[in-house]
Amino acid sequence: MNEETIKQLLFQEGDNVAPGDKIGSRKPLVAGKGCYERGQYVYSCALGKLKLSSLQNGSVEASICLEDGRQYASSQVLTIGHKVLGRVIRITNNNATVEIVAAEEIGNLREHHSGIIRKEDVRVSATEEVQIYESFRPGDIVYAKVISLGDSRRYFLSTAENDLGVTRAVCSSSGEVMVPVSWKEMQCPKTQIKEPRKCAKPKQ
Repeated sequence: MNEETIKQLLFQEGDNVAPGDKIGSRKPLVAGKGCYERGQYVYSCALGKLKLSSLQNGSVEASICLEDGRQYASSQVLTIGHKVLGRVIRITNNNATVEIVAAEEIGNLREHHSGIIRKEDVRVSATEEVQIYESFRPGDIVYAKVISLGDSRRYFLSTAENDLGVTRAVCSSSGEVMVPVSWKEMQCPKTQIKEPRKCAKPKQ
């Protein structure tokens, strides 16, 4: 791996990464286990340490070594308890619809699945206090847990745990990627505008 490649990475080999972390550009990176490609970048979809491997074609494969020595599952079937990464595609007053693209212990899904985060599954609190619009917006990347297999290949998801929720969101006014400033707010580094979200807190 040459110096130019290393400079393009946002994380170095051995660094701890969390779901939704942007690792670097797809040139020269390719997504291995525990990573997925979206747009021009490679992101993590698992919690663990980054591993970089040089390939014969000159590319560099980014993969994630899972915590506690766990191994990736050979099956692509999602089950209750799986933690997944997805993109919010639409919201209503009562729920958010998510396109599930990857799962911990599985990696990038060959076939994307649909998931629903209901109002009562957003966080641990009285349901009437939760507003979907203040928790998620279309385009957000969310880390969630499968709590029910639902129907017609649609999974019910929860973001109620501290480490679950929005991992990446773009400011509605500037288009900049925001950073979490609390469990319920993200801030644009350019405009300093804050927007409400149910933020994920990565495990240390």
